[in-house]
This record gives sequence, structure tokens and C-alpha cells, in this order.
Amino acid sequence: MTSNGYFDADGHVLEPEREIAAFLREPYASFRGGWNILPHFDRFHGANQATNTEHPGTFQPADADRWLGFLDKTGTDGTVLYPTRGLFFGRVLFPEWAAEYAHAYNDWLAEKYLRVSPRLNAVALLPMQDVPSAVAELRRAVTELGMIGGMLPSNGLQWHLGAKAYWPVYEAAEELGCVLAVHGGNYDNLGFDTLASMPTARALGMPIPLVNAAAGMIVDGVLDAYPNVRVGFMEGGTAWIPMLLDRLTREMEYSGLPLARTPEEYFRSGQIFVTCEGNEQALTYSIERVGPGPFMFASDFPHEISIDNAMEEIDEIIGRDDLREEHKMMILGENARRFYGLAAS
Repeated sequence: MTSNGYFDADGHVLEPEREIAAFLREPYASFRGGWNILPHFDRFHGANQATNTEHPGTFQPADADRWLGFLDKTGTDGTVLYPTRGLFFGRVLFPEWAAEYAHAYNDWLAEKYLRVSPRLNAVALLPMQDVPSAVAELRRAVTELGMIGGMLPSNGLQWHLGAKAYWPVYEAAEELGCVLAVHGGNYDNLGFDTLASMPTARALGMPIPLVNAAAGMIVDGVLDAYPNVRVGFMEGGTAWIPMLLDRLTREMEYSGLPLARTPEEYFRSGQIFVTCEGNEQALTYSIERVGPGPFMFASDFPHEISIDNAMEEIDEIIGRDDLREEHKMMILGENARRFYGLAAS
């Protein structure tokens, strides 16, 4: 493989439930061989959604070999794997089950991907429904399984992600030197449950929870209390960033919102990273507002991206004439490596 210096900040696995169930421990061993051990997708992803038509070759399972083929084809050095059904993990109601499923999923992911190739990295599912269990699982995933951080559901948990109840997770991440990543995917209860169109729900449902999470972490002091923690906001584009900056600045001016730093400074601090999309016009303006440091290329393979159109997102970034050449390379690899704490290969 010829390396172009690219690094994929956000890829996915499509979880085979029976394989993951085989890693369940007692007293949940009776679930082995079963289906539907996680909540179903929200109704926007369901079979009744007539407008949800995927492109040929997308949403096909990618084992380690298929993933390595994708990386070779795009000249990408590596990826970081996120779940698919696990994006709905915040909807799990029972803390004990959340902890056990996270343990099984993380063991499965390490066995099937991480042990195959160092080019395949991953973040762990964390049972945020029970914070001590989430802290313990983050420590286990990083120190024993070789994962590089943990995923925080963008939607579905009892509290917003800046809440003091979750601060022990941020404390542990800072101590471990690992990342935490907020990933969209669950669109329930965001104010548009009666929309009839899956694409419309997805257009809104990916960025809105990221705005909520970032606002909570900034305003409630998470990023000030843990200045070395690194948090990613995944798969919601960048258009929400200028809106958040302007709205928080307005509240500082008119209502005295007490922030320790300006909103722009939080994004320039090296604590916040954001995946971007190759053709979004907002990226250029977001770079003007906060600099090029936060922004990372994400393939989203094997979701909306097939092997056949593997280079599409990369080519869109390379072909833009409104981005500086050095910024393109930061976006396509350097920033993701800095976020995840990975050395260049």
C-alpha cells in the first residue's frame, strides 16, 4: 500500500448480534444465540420508512479483511471503528444490561478487529447508565483491550453530557490520556418525531445532539475542569459550530453567561475535535472562526460509503479551491492522529 498520510477518524462496524452474544457472561449466557439484544433503531430507520433507500453497496458488513481492503484502496493508514446499533446505546434502560453488553461488545471488537491489524483502532462502548461501570469499562478497554477511548451516545441518556453525574468519566479519560467521542445516530425526542422523511430526520438528527453536548460541556465547565481531556463530535458536519459560537457569545453579552473563555477559545484549545464532510460549504467559514485544528476527515464506511465510491469524500476535500493545501492535509490525517494520540506511520 502507498501511504498518502490520510487517516480516517470515523469508520463503523455492523454488529452481528449472535457473535457479540457469544461473549456474554453469566447470568446473561442464556442470551447467546439470540437476536435483538439491543433496542431497535428508532422509527426513522425502520422498515416502515418508505423514503429510506440506500445506495447499492452501502451498509454491507465489513469484517477486518474488508476494512483493510478499503484502507488499501484509499491509501489510508488506518481508521477508528465505531458501532452502528450501538449508536442507540443511550436508549438501554437497565444499567446492569448496559454494562454487560458493553463488556461483550468491546471484547468482540478487540478479538475480531484490533487483534487482526494495528491499522484498525476502536473506541469502546461505555455504559453511561451507570457511571462507575462506565469508568471501569473505559479503564479496561484502554489498558487491557488496547482501545483508544470511549464513545458517548449523543442522545438518549438521562442527563445531558455536561452533567456533573458524568464527570468521573471525563476524569478517567484525562487520567488515561484517551479520547471521548460523541457520536450521533439516535434521532428520537429531538423535536421532530412526526417527520415523515428519514433523510430530513438524519439531516437534523446528526448535528442537533452535538450542539447540545458541546454546549453542556462548555457551559457546565467540563472542559475547564479537565483541561487535558479531548472530546470528538462525530458525523454532524460543521455548520452547527458558528451557530453555537454566536448564540453563546450573545448570551455572554446580554445575560452575563459566565464562561471562563470565549466560545472560540474552547474550539481552539485542542480539546474539541469535529469530523467534517468534504462538500460542506460551512467548513471554510468554520475554519475562519476557530482555525483548522479541530477538523477531521471521516469515511463513515461501510454506511453511506461503498467500496466503489471509497475515494469520494477524500477527493472532495482535495479538489476544493477554498481550502489551503496545508489545511487539507491537516483535515485528511494530521488532526485525527493528534486527536486520538496516534503517531504518524
